[in-house]
Amino acid sequence: MTTMWRKLSKREDGQALVEFALIVPIFLLLVFAVVEFGQAWNVYQSINSAAGIGARTAVLANPTVTLDTVAARINVNLHAAGIDTAAAIKTVAGFKGTSGSPATVTITYPYQLHWLQPFMGWTTAQAAFNMNSSVTMRNE
Repeated sequence: MTTMWRKLSKREDGQALVEFALIVPIFLLLVFAVVEFGQAWNVYQSINSAAGIGARTAVLANPTVTLDTVAARINVNLHAAGIDTAAAIKTVAGFKGTSGSPATVTITYPYQLHWLQPFMGWTTAQAAFNMNSSVTMRNE
């Protein structure tokens, strides 16, 4: 019996399979995390772009531009990026101020991590958070 045990303990037939089974879940978690954070970064960049376009519209020295016009331009850009315009909170400060005074457009959007949500219970982090973007420009 001891000779058979010695023969079996020195064999390495299933070693690669065991190593593969241990590494694949960690690798897949990293791949899903990279994709998830890439999507979140894309949403953040879209929100930042929409805030910039809204700020540019807000500072124009055009009498036909109203707060509704600014909100409509922001909504068009958010919708083009596939972002829910109803969930985005848009604020405009300094609209139609004096020449040279700042106008600030702020967009707050609630974002939910989708693929990593089941794993967020392992940490103290939350799967939902607010993305904020603020752009300031001078009134013309």
